[in-house]
Amino acid sequence: MEYKYKLAKLQYDKEKIEGLISRQKRRAGQVFPKQLELEFWEQYLERARDNINQYFWSGVLTYFIFILLIVPGDYWIIDKTHFRYDFIHSLLGLVNGALCLLALFFFAHYKKLKPFFPWASMAIVLWAVISMTWLTMTVHTEALKHQAMMIICTIYIMGYVLTGVKPFHMLLTGLMAAIIALIILMVSFVKIDVMVMSRVLVGSCVMGFLISKMLCTRERMIFLIMHQAKISERINIIHTNELLHLSQHDELTKISNRRNFDEMLNVLYDQAKRNKTALSLLFIDVDHFKNYNDYYGHQKGDDVISSIARAIKDAIRHMDFVARYGGEEFVVLLPETDAHGAYAVASNIYKGIDRLAIPHAKSLVSKHVTISLGFTVYRGEADLTEHEFLSVADQALYRAKQLGRNQIYFQSMQTEQVA
Repeated sequence: MEYKYKLAKLQYDKEKIEGLISRQKRRAGQVFPKQLELEFWEQYLERARDNINQYFWSGVLTYFIFILLIVPGDYWIIDKTHFRYDFIHSLLGLVNGALCLLALFFFAHYKKLKPFFPWASMAIVLWAVISMTWLTMTVHTEALKHQAMMIICTIYIMGYVLTGVKPFHMLLTGLMAAIIALIILMVSFVKIDVMVMSRVLVGSCVMGFLISKMLCTRERMIFLIMHQAKISERINIIHTNELLHLSQHDELTKISNRRNFDEMLNVLYDQAKRNKTALSLLFIDVDHFKNYNDYYGHQKGDDVISSIARAIKDAIRHMDFVARYGGEEFVVLLPETDAHGAYAVASNIYKGIDRLAIPHAKSLVSKHVTISLGFTVYRGEADLTEHEFLSVADQALYRAKQLGRNQIYFQSMQTEQVA
């Protein structure tokens, strides 16, 4: 069955995920199979974009407070000899940082730009490191140069943590930015200690990489656990649906059982009563089925019941409802169907079973398996209960059998009988 195939596949997928979880615990950061790896990084990037969108205004407020703290501090510590030059560089650095963060937000927020977010993130980090290194290291005030070390380190760490780009890709970007920044400083003859500056740039890049790897390792484990939970949930849904299906359907005929019929009758009866529309109910019984079972055996009897259930299902409309009422009895509900329509459906059922031409040597009415069918129609009468409706249909079947079986009999709710 299809549900068993789906269940087996999900169980197999769950076992693979459990194996990956086990390996992740032994060796953190291990690469997943290709499809799962792509799914993880897509989800990781999406979360990064969502975080940037969600916390944008908080970021704006934080950056504004940062400016309020930095600008007055720079004003007091800048060497008066080079005040104008250094102060302009400090302001340009703040503006440059704001523009970089704004560009990152645009690529995270706008749908058309989202596909380019990873590449844009690496380009922004590359530009931020190079431009901020040049702006902060070309000043004359030593205190500002020391402050620049902290700013560069912050840019690297934010680049790794905020963007969701693969750590290795960001590592290459950071190292490239460090090399370009050092070359620009040396070509411009800026007075710097190359060894110290190299340590700051490369060290910040490596530190950001390690922090990013630790975060990714944790995210990988969370991703696997969530994936496992989703598969378990789907398995539970399949089990629940199958249990529900089994509780509502007859195992032999695969059509609805009496329990499901009772629920459907209640729904359609209330609907007909509320809307004052017709609801027809057919009771069907296989003639002399006990004789058939005794003569041909129960296995053959089960085959007959299954064949008749299929014939009934094929003879009714998509809007109609059929159920096995018990033993060799079946019921059919025909919503919004009057007596003429019900008789037409009943005739289709009768002819469909007749066409099966199943031999019945012990039948007292025919050489083949036949049915007796009784039906009635409820027209939304307020004074008639659901139980009375069911009882009248049952009486109609009884009358069909009493009159010799192998026939259709209609009985009105007002006990007016029409053969």
